[in-house]
Amino acid sequence: MGHRRAKTKRGVIFLRIRALLAGALALGLGGSVTLASWTDSDFASGSFGASVFRTESNVTKPYDALGTWSTNDASPGATLVFNAAAMSPGTVFYAPFAVRTKATSVAGEVVLGIPVVSSSGTGVADLGAALRYRVVRSATCEASSFTGSQDFVVGSDGVKPLTVGQAVGVVNPLAAATESLPGAATQFCFEVSLPAGANNALQGQTATAIWQFTATSSS
Repeated sequence: MGHRRAKTKRGVIFLRIRALLAGALALGLGGSVTLASWTDSDFASGSFGASVFRTESNVTKPYDALGTWSTNDASPGATLVFNAAAMSPGTVFYAPFAVRTKATSVAGEVVLGIPVVSSSGTGVADLGAALRYRVVRSATCEASSFTGSQDFVVGSDGVKPLTVGQAVGVVNPLAAATESLPGAATQFCFEVSLPAGANNALQGQTATAIWQFTATSSS
């Protein structure tokens, strides 16, 4: 009898010990979930800025980059100096034009568009329709600028009416500027002529052509 009670007592003690161990295990698991960890952080930042693309042009003396450089970004812009106020059949006149990037500007290219022409004449007797022109990139602007191997912008296959713009495939580069100096000028020479045999009714008429140079950055 005493032996049975002792055995029972030992069983109860064992069950209590196992329960305590199970509770301790449960507490241990719970503790592993809620423990705090050491933390640290790293950061990275970037700074950004937009490039600058600005141009200016010159119709007075582009050959040595002197003369008056201006931002001619509104029509009619700078006046090309043709000295062609009294054209006769067979006469040819020349005028220079140069464009460059302003200081701090990136590089790009410029495209010569179709001129906008106005004339005091109409029909077959229209001075604007009768005029012909060609354009080259050249450091000089005279008759010899159109001879030999030249960088033609308009008229590589002959003179053109004032209804066409830059030929397909032509690229007119604009050099990048530095922080303090403008880029090297891209120089053009315009040749405008009144063909021999022009209509006699053109006498006394006037005409105006406005060319637009559209510049686009390359970076």
